[in-house]
Amino acid sequence: MQESPKAAGEATGAPEEPEVHAFEATDLDHAQAALGDTYFPHRLDQLSTGGVMDMSLHTVQLGPLTVGRLTYGVEVSLDLGELGNAYNIAIPLAGRHDTESAGQRHIFTPGQACIYLPHRPTRITRWSADGIQYGIKFDRDYLEAELQGILGRPTRAPVTFDPVLDLADPQVSSWLSLVRTLVADLDKDHSMLYSPLISRPLVEALTSGLLLAANHDHRELLDTRVPAARPRTVKSALDAMHAHPEESWTVRALADLSGVSVRTLQDGFARYVGASPMAYLRGIRLERAHEELVAADPRYNAVSDIAYHWGFRHLGRFSIEYRKRYGQSPSVTLAKA
Repeated sequence: MQESPKAAGEATGAPEEPEVHAFEATDLDHAQAALGDTYFPHRLDQLSTGGVMDMSLHTVQLGPLTVGRLTYGVEVSLDLGELGNAYNIAIPLAGRHDTESAGQRHIFTPGQACIYLPHRPTRITRWSADGIQYGIKFDRDYLEAELQGILGRPTRAPVTFDPVLDLADPQVSSWLSLVRTLVADLDKDHSMLYSPLISRPLVEALTSGLLLAANHDHRELLDTRVPAARPRTVKSALDAMHAHPEESWTVRALADLSGVSVRTLQDGFARYVGASPMAYLRGIRLERAHEELVAADPRYNAVSDIAYHWGFRHLGRFSIEYRKRYGQSPSVTLAKA
């Protein structure tokens, strides 16, 4: 694997701006390492028997956003697993890209983009030899904080996007114009576009634009006018649930903590959160259980212990809700840990 000397900052007098890194590789190990270091750890396999790999990757890191262009020159497959800490938008420029995520299969060619989610195992089962993609990697915490900032309220996390993004849609097309602005100088060592003063508002616009243009499970809230501020009573209950989701909370206990009646708290959640207190609490518990399952050792940890720890008393219901949200059973997640 070779990195451009200039991209490595060896050019005398180069401006102090984020650098564009250019990588090339002619074997699987170096190609896998280059993409793994910049985007996600993964398993890379060459599918075609003829031809020599000619991997090219140009990337720039812009705070919570990584922008890059990738090609392999041979037919390959990539097993990404769960992305964990990021969302990724793959935009094909050429070739064919077959993907598989949460039991759904899609074929992507120019004109469509694919959204990879942090909580769903993803595989690219076939990346054609002529395939070229832009990859836009969003830091998970940053994107989810942007959504909460737009809504003015806490949200269920992670954001579940539809996997297919139609680039011909007028709103998505406008968003794509922002992408083209950011990728315009990927073949240069440095660019004014990538200086913090210029890139920071572009990154924010690209993140907000994606949330407004793509379909996801919070889209209905974005399409309706919502209050920007939430009452102190609702915030008190939310803070308590986030701090100790494993506690045996009841609506009565949360209402007493907030100093209001059960009815007042329920009405506040319906208006400012978009879910009942118990439904919101189940979402937090599912999140924490999922994080623990991903990090657990299947030799020493059991699904039931983790479920009970996070307040789930009925293992069957936990498994149903978990599969609905993460696209696989909790035992499968633990086995892959």
